[in-house]
This record gives sequence, structure tokens and C-alpha cells, in this order.
Amino acid sequence: MPETKYEVLLDADRWEDRVFKNKHDCINDWLRNKDSTNKSASRRTLNSYSRTSVKFFHEFSPDVHPADVTVGDVEEYVLDLNDRDSAQNTKRRYVESLSAFYTWAMKRPRFEEITGNPAAVVLEELPKKKMPRPNTATWENGKRIIQKIPDPRDKAAAVLMAKTGARVQEVLDLTEEDLLLEGGYIRFRDRKGGTTTVNPVDDETVQALRRVMAVSSDDSEYLFTSLRGGRVDRERIRRQVRRAAVRADVMDDIDERRWHHKFTPHYYRTIFTSLMRNNGMPDHFTRYLRGDGDKETMDLYTKIPQEQVRDEYLQHIKTLDLYGNAGGENQVLASMKSTK
Repeated sequence: MPETKYEVLLDADRWEDRVFKNKHDCINDWLRNKDSTNKSASRRTLNSYSRTSVKFFHEFSPDVHPADVTVGDVEEYVLDLNDRDSAQNTKRRYVESLSAFYTWAMKRPRFEEITGNPAAVVLEELPKKKMPRPNTATWENGKRIIQKIPDPRDKAAAVLMAKTGARVQEVLDLTEEDLLLEGGYIRFRDRKGGTTTVNPVDDETVQALRRVMAVSSDDSEYLFTSLRGGRVDRERIRRQVRRAAVRADVMDDIDERRWHHKFTPHYYRTIFTSLMRNNGMPDHFTRYLRGDGDKETMDLYTKIPQEQVRDEYLQHIKTLDLYGNAGGENQVLASMKSTK
């Protein structure tokens, strides 16, 4: 868990879900409002908003009230980030956080002293840099990596990311109640933007999940649990995917910091999206399954039978060739169960 000197405004078990307190009440009102309405910002988004606000108003401009911030102040902040070698998209994300506050505050009469959005002006001059697809992000590489992951829990987490396009935290947040395996579906709750999706899965994914269910802790509501009963965290999955990528000769130890030569769990999201779109999956289906569909996409999906989406999905998803030799993995499974 990352260390922080920030005071907590809204607490949570996970660091990435905590929201940190600002010395300006108007900032705290904004964060509480976004948390209570839960319409456009998840806790992880609010965590990022709150940290950016503390950095700007506590550290960079400690003597400036939000109502007195100018475009020049935000430009100086961007220059400071530039001096720290922050990436283009990182700078944009920080300015977006400030702009989100001002957009909200300008609509509230009680903040009549806030009459403009200085961050929005700067944001227009910070285009988002679109990264090309990583060289390593291919289905074959992703398959080789999964085959090299020994632990059934870590393997199943990677399988789910590859087969559904879900983010790693969305996978780790699953409970057994979310597994609708008899019908061939799995439910992801509270995805980015607060949405919930019901995604089809194939038989190979169902088999991977049943193996996880056999070794999950009975004391936890979550599917992905350690032998000690705690929930598996994102860092473990990142570490296990990286190690398997090295074993599979997809990347070398020395390439971890070279973007085009490494492999991270998030690359499975890129791989899934490319697989679906390149094989003809309707784009609004793909956006829904990825969990990034807007309200229009969600409304359209509710008018389409789930079986139609499932049929399309099963036509396009590929196998990972996992269980040709079930004996080896069954030995791992038996060994883990004996240590519970």
C-alpha cells in the first residue's frame, strides 16, 4: 500500500479507494458530492482528483484560494510537471482534475466567487497523446504468458482479462455471486463510471473459474483470495504476469521500463478489444463488454437479447489452449488445497 502524508476525507479498505482531505472546504464539498451522487466518478477517480488537488493547493500554490487561481497559475503548474519529466497524458490528467472541480463549482451559487475555469483554458492546449499499440500486445503473446502462470488464481485472473477485456481491479472485485456460470455469464459491478455489465464467457473461462472456486477462502466474499484469506491485490497480478512474460520470452528483465518491450496486465484489455473489433464484433457490443459504454450504448444493449451478444462473442473469442494437460494443474490444485 502506498504511503501518504495526506489526511483522509473518505476512508476505504484499499488505498486507491480513499479520498484525501483538502484545506479548502469547497474542494471537500466537491469530492463528497461526487462520492454521494456516484454518477460520473468512481472512488478510484476521486482518489486521483483528491491527490491532484492536494498537490496543487497544498504544495504548488499553498497561498492561493481556488477562487483566485489564474490561467497563469495552471500554466506554471504544467511547466513544473514538465520539469519533473511527467508524461504528456499525466500532465493532462492532472489539469483535467482541476478543471472538473471548477466545472462543478461554477454551477453552484454558493461558490459565487468562482467565476471561471482557468484549468479548462490550459486543457485545450494539452492534447491527449495516443500511444500506438505495444509490440508485445498480441493474442499469441498473451496466450503464451497465461500458459506460464502456475497458480490457478493468478492464471484465472489473466484469463478473465484476456477473455472479457475487464480491468484488473474489476476482476479482483468479483464475488462468487457474480459468477453466473450455468448460463455462461459473469457480472462485473461498479465498473468505470459506476456501470454494471453482464459478460458472456466461454467454456475455457468457466473451467478456469471453477478451479479458483475450489481454492478460494471460505471466509471471504471475494473470489480471488490468498491462502491466508485476504483478497489478492493488483500488485501480485502485475508481478505474476511480468514473471510469466519473462518465462515465455515475451519480454526480458531489462526491458521492463521500455514501453514497446514490456507486458502488463492492462495489455490484455488492448488485446481483447483488437480481437473483437478485428473479427467483426459490433462496436457497441465491444464498448459494453469493455465496461466503457456511455448511457446510449447501455440503453441500446438492454434492447438486445443477451443471447445475441453471447453468440457474437463465442464466434470471435479465441482459445488459450490451457487444459490440454490437466494433470499438471490438478497437482498444483491439490497441493494448494492441502495447505489451506
